[in-house]
Amino acid sequence: QGLAWPQSLGVKPFHYGFVGGSDSHNGTPGNTAEDNFIAGGHGVADATVDRRRTGAIGGWIKGKDQNPGTLTGVWAGQNTREEIWDALQRRETFATSGTRIRVRFFGGVGLAGKGGDPVALAKNGYSRGVPMGGTLPPSSKRPTFAMHAMKDPDGANLDRIQIIKGWVDAGGGQHEKIVDVAWSGGRKRGTDGGLPGVGNTVDTKTAAYTNSIGSPELVGHWTDDEFDPKQYALYYARVIEIPTPRWSTFDAVRAGLPLLEGVPATIQERAWTSPIWYAP
Repeated sequence: QGLAWPQSLGVKPFHYGFVGGSDSHNGTPGNTAEDNFIAGGHGVADATVDRRRTGAIGGWIKGKDQNPGTLTGVWAGQNTREEIWDALQRRETFATSGTRIRVRFFGGVGLAGKGGDPVALAKNGYSRGVPMGGTLPPSSKRPTFAMHAMKDPDGANLDRIQIIKGWVDAGGGQHEKIVDVAWSGGRKRGTDGGLPGVGNTVDTKTAAYTNSIGSPELVGHWTDDEFDPKQYALYYARVIEIPTPRWSTFDAVRAGLPLLEGVPATIQERAWTSPIWYAP
């Protein structure tokens, strides 16, 4: 919607970066691990397995439909209040579904992929392009986007990195395109252009999984061959993990109860970078 406003208003009022947080009422910030949701997130309302499985919270959400919360990642020059504040202000941030994935994302002309060195990728991104949260200057040349992701050190391997492009046409119509850029394993696109699933190692009887699939690190580059230099657009990266057990599956196994109906037994945690915008 924000991309449509410049056509009528002349400014972009929704030029926002991404952050993530939790709605925990237990005084445990950052406690977003699926296997550690043993006291819920809302005090006595969901402090037991039974309340999380059968109860409701405040009359507005079922206990089984909640989740442990999300996290914000910030790319700052130093671990100081000033540097972190500056990074938030320039939107060089990313959000995760609670996992501690790390992801970098750059856009610019001439960021063609050469090798998989993440340090070189970052240096090239800063010197020849803009990082997540930035705006590409007007250009007649197609932009290339470079991305690097690393798994949560204590978590699951990575399935894939995607780019999501959004744009608004001359008539105000909103459009979205999802592109798989880098992925683990020897998978190949199908005749429809889609990428096969990564697989699933989760044993729901034990709430365990293995990192025998996926990759601990992914690097990718993508050039927008459909780029229109006269069209406002945005791009952001999405990183997806291999399947892992949901918190409700951990609850069921620990309590010796059947899996909950109506909620997934496994999830694919993920991260989203702040967008990079293009303005004619």
